[in-house]
Parts: sequence; structure tokens; C-alpha cells
Amino acid sequence: MSSDIKVEGMSELIEKLEAKNARFNTIENRALKLGAEPILEDMKNTNSFKNRSGNLKKALAVGKIKTKNGVKSIKIGVSRGDNSSAYYGKFVEFGTSKMPAKPFIEPAFEKHKGEVIEIIKQEIKGALK
Repeated sequence: MSSDIKVEGMSELIEKLEAKNARFNTIENRALKLGAEPILEDMKNTNSFKNRSGNLKKALAVGKIKTKNGVKSIKIGVSRGDNSSAYYGKFVEFGTSKMPAKPFIEPAFEKHKGEVIEIIKQEIKGALK
């Protein structure tokens, strides 16, 4: 004995789900960028190092959102592989064999991580209403 089930409207349902997913990606990206702002501002207002040329603080920025293994991330400030005009930011943050570290990225993150989580939660919650 067999039964046949006919389902109609699946293509429309799939289209609607894909549209909602695209909308959520936009919301999620905006929330991540908004959440990065308090950290960036703290980094730019730091007194951890002397900003003689002004290049480092000018170069601090929020990077592009990247997805790896389904997890989104965003870079803020400078990274170890930075080779821009503010390449020395990595030496300020991490130190060298001849210069002690004067961290300004990690402290800004630690100081604002709770606030960032709330910003992201509120942005997503507000957009889904």
C-alpha cells in the first residue's frame, strides 16, 4: 500500500525563506558594525601611546565582515598582518624584542564587550519586530 502526497507552493516558500535570510544577513551585518563602534572610539581616544604622526589613530577602522565556518566576524583597529601606513600599530599593541607592548586594542575590547553584545542584541531584536 502506498500513498501520494502532493505539496504545492514549495518554490514560493523557498523564495520567501531566502528573502528573509538575505534581510537577516543585512540586519546582522549592520548590528556587527554598530557593535564595533564603541571599541573603535575607545581605541582612537586611547592614551596608551604617543600618536606623534597621527597616522595610527587615523588608520584605525572597522573592517569588512567575514564569515568562516558559519561564524561572522569583524576586525577593528589593526592586525598582525597589517602592512599599511600604520603598520607599526601591531608593534604598539603586541610589543617587540626592543619595545614593550602598549596595548590599546585588547583593553578597548575588554572594556566594551558587554556593551557590544547589548548593541547587537538590541539591533537584531528591533529589526525583527
